[in-house]
Amino acid sequence: MKRDEPENLDLLAAEYVIGTLWGPARRNFDRRRARDPFVDRRVRAWEDRLAQLSLRLKPVVPSPGVWPAIEHRIGGTSRSGWRALAAAVALIAVLGFGWIIWQELRPPQATAMLATETGAQLWQVELAAEGDHLEVAAVGEVIVPDARSRELWALPEGAAPVSLGLMPASGSIRLALDDRQRAALASSAKIAVSDEPEGGSPTGAPTGAVLYFAEIVRT
Repeated sequence: MKRDEPENLDLLAAEYVIGTLWGPARRNFDRRRARDPFVDRRVRAWEDRLAQLSLRLKPVVPSPGVWPAIEHRIGGTSRSGWRALAAAVALIAVLGFGWIIWQELRPPQATAMLATETGAQLWQVELAAEGDHLEVAAVGEVIVPDARSRELWALPEGAAPVSLGLMPASGSIRLALDDRQRAALASSAKIAVSDEPEGGSPTGAPTGAVLYFAEIVRT
């Protein structure tokens, strides 16, 4: 994989955000981010995505006796024992957070890059490893006229297009998929984006011009 490929840049952006990219590699990435708007947008997309991780963790209130018990044990624990306990707690925290990060960084089941006829990239679409949602990021300059929307479609072989949701004009969004949408994607070799009235097609089928197509690359 070349360093300039979108998939590789996206992985580097993820490592940059979680802090595992360091040293000369991080400094090089900093310089690249400063001069390349696409790289900066991928970093911001990962910052937005990972910022939501804390929302998945349900707060737990310990019972009243937990903290007194900990204080009692600390008071009777040698310095070396306390350090071992602190290290164990830190390791558990790191492993727990690492598992969440691993869930986020697992390779997607499929990807597609929607671009103009001249090759200017507009959106990157990823089918999550779980298969239950799409991650869609605007990676180029997307221009949508007033009172219009851009709608994403699966193109299942031998069947009518199936709407997958509306595309963002900027930033990134997550599109949840129902069973019908997942089945349509599974039998599609391509996706497409059409021009629709604001809010999307009123008929369940493309009503405006189909502006962009992209091959689905499956992993």
